[in-house]
Amino acid sequence: MNLTIDNKKIKFDKQMTLLDVAKQNDIYIPNLCAHPELTPYGGCRMCLVEIEGRRGYPAACTTMAEDGMVVRTDTQTLQEMRREMIQLILSEHPSACLLCDDIDGCTGYQETIRKVGVTTGCRWCPKDKDCELQKIVETLDIKELTLPGLYRDIPLEKYDPFFDRDYNLCIYCGRCVRICNEHRMSSVLSLKQRGKLTTIGPAFDLSHIDAGCEFCGACVSVCPTGAMSEKSRKWWGVPEKYQDSVCPLCSLNCDIQVLTVKDKIVGTLPPGNPHETGGELCVKGRFCLSELVNRIERILEPQYRYPEGCGIVSWDFVLEKAGEVINGELPNSSTVFLSPSLTLEEISAAKIFAEKVLLTSDITSSCLDENLINYASLSQKSIDVSEIKNYDAIISFYLDGNYNFAPITLAVKEAASKGIPYYQIGYQNDTTTRFAVKHIIPQPGKESKFFQDILNNIKQGKFGASNAKNIAKLLTNAKKSLIIIGPDILSLSNCGDILSLLNEIIKHSKSSIIMPNNYANLNGMLSLIKMKSFADVKKKIDDGNIDLLYLIGDAPFTKRPNVKTIFYQSAFPVPPGLDPDFILPNTVWGETGGTYINSSGMMKKFKATAAPHGYAMTTIDILTKLSKAAKVKGVKFSKKEIDGEIPQKLKMLKPTNKNKLSGNGHANSINDDFPILLTQSKAPHVYNGLNLALGMEGLNDLVKPNHILINKSDARKLKIGDGDNVKVKSRELERQYKVIIRKNVPTGILQISTSNGKMEFESNPCPVNIRRDNV
Repeated sequence: MNLTIDNKKIKFDKQMTLLDVAKQNDIYIPNLCAHPELTPYGGCRMCLVEIEGRRGYPAACTTMAEDGMVVRTDTQTLQEMRREMIQLILSEHPSACLLCDDIDGCTGYQETIRKVGVTTGCRWCPKDKDCELQKIVETLDIKELTLPGLYRDIPLEKYDPFFDRDYNLCIYCGRCVRICNEHRMSSVLSLKQRGKLTTIGPAFDLSHIDAGCEFCGACVSVCPTGAMSEKSRKWWGVPEKYQDSVCPLCSLNCDIQVLTVKDKIVGTLPPGNPHETGGELCVKGRFCLSELVNRIERILEPQYRYPEGCGIVSWDFVLEKAGEVINGELPNSSTVFLSPSLTLEEISAAKIFAEKVLLTSDITSSCLDENLINYASLSQKSIDVSEIKNYDAIISFYLDGNYNFAPITLAVKEAASKGIPYYQIGYQNDTTTRFAVKHIIPQPGKESKFFQDILNNIKQGKFGASNAKNIAKLLTNAKKSLIIIGPDILSLSNCGDILSLLNEIIKHSKSSIIMPNNYANLNGMLSLIKMKSFADVKKKIDDGNIDLLYLIGDAPFTKRPNVKTIFYQSAFPVPPGLDPDFILPNTVWGETGGTYINSSGMMKKFKATAAPHGYAMTTIDILTKLSKAAKVKGVKFSKKEIDGEIPQKLKMLKPTNKNKLSGNGHANSINDDFPILLTQSKAPHVYNGLNLALGMEGLNDLVKPNHILINKSDARKLKIGDGDNVKVKSRELERQYKVIIRKNVPTGILQISTSNGKMEFESNPCPVNIRRDNV
């Protein structure tokens, strides 16, 4: 099909708007409300065009291209109409700098004066030089404002974790509202009030957190002005580079692009045009990575422990001392702890170092308890997230998608909105809950029985009105059923029993599975090394059978264990009380490249995007220099040797686990004395030993580790207010906490995320009572 735009003959495909055809052929039509992820809107009226043979001036973003059309986009009449519309917009938009005669000089000499909070002009705006309104003003050559100006003096909104909002800069294009509703399907944002009082935000003046915002950042990305701006990169200006990479904060390993300025990582976005991304990332991948790399508390220089304490030393000095220690320790008396966020190449180098330099096969990770070992073993059958749309029945078990696993939750919402039945089983309300046919909370103390009933009903073909029978019927009758198992299941006291039953349910229903985890490269680590379980290695340490402890990106101990020497190789602060003998500053994601294996077994490669901070070295460089300092011959860490440790076909090697871990017991039933259910999760957001919720203020605001989260309705009944101190008592323990009221917590349930990776109470879930602490 063919049409003509501004005397240029163009071929196009069916079902394209005139605006899309023009964009594909580098013809610029001014527009402010259009976006490729959104339904055509036609609100700003900037893209009006003339079509030969038609009356009026239709909007290019809502007009479908037709064969034989003759279109004009830049006639004098159209330009005058656009100037009038821009004048209306600028009458309520701070525009002094947009129209100033001295703009060139100001741009050249005063770009560093961005200090104030309230916007007074473009030199003060975080979107300066990256603003679509600014581009249109320059294109239309607007020199003066002919209408009276009105500064609305709307207070800035700076109270939410990751982005600020200045609605004095808002032009009501509606992009943020529409991307939230149409693409992310969160329905958090709406236009509020009318006329000059119009603002955008959650209804009923709720905070974004209470309104269920996932902080995906889609609204910030699509905003054409500076009305929304990221806190962490507000004043960095336009990024110099956009580089492809992979997110290291969970096993989905989402594709991302990294934004850099002066060789520093300043932000991250989903792939594609920076202004056309639709919120495909979770809050961690979208906002936390630049903060992770640029943490003030990072270890940037080597340190050595003298009798008086740790002191900063040179790399030459610390390597010399380390070489002496490694030479002096007995063979097979060492152990190595690895982070499951390390790349395949780093893990391969650590394996060579452990086996050939430290002469040990005791390699483990602090995350490798019995539950995770069984979970990882079952997860080998996981399919890719992109296949979710091909299933006609979906059930999730213990999936918490509030600030995790955005590709999964997005796909589930899309499938459910098209009529595919979706059931959610677990204690957590998340972003998919309102799309579920039913949200089922298993009866405490009888969780295993619930799953056994599902299995029995599938085997026997018995269906009915009960929850277990409904699920059995759905899985049995569906042509293609999908079971999504979330890592929250790992915190349950009877996790082992439930995983075994789920394995049988999967076999008998012939369901496919998706099993994400909270680590970037757990699958890769378990495919490369025959790991020992944490319990086995810890027992050897406790028994005094280990002399040298080498930690790479892992922090398994909060106080110094029974060993002679500790090497702490990491980018993040030493856990209080560990007292290592050597502290070696390591690079982090972004400063080094490598390969991950994601949940579905796919290799994800990425490159370094920024220079290392301070004196930090890569894992491979540190281990290479240590081997030379220890005068170990015949050990090489070249690309050939490292790649040689990585099999062509990776298959997960189940860790050895001689010592069965004692569980936390099984949950008791609730009763009048313990009428409310407490659910516990163990630090779900971790990277190289750093609990992100403790290390990042924004994520801390969302997760609130070590606080009790309670539903507003329950808080009202119990006469508990937000921020109150409370005492929570189980059958065996009583502890004190501060309360946070959250709308997304189910009624009858309390939630807590622990910062130390341990359960606070004797079982999970745990029946408790709660009361205000009046002391």
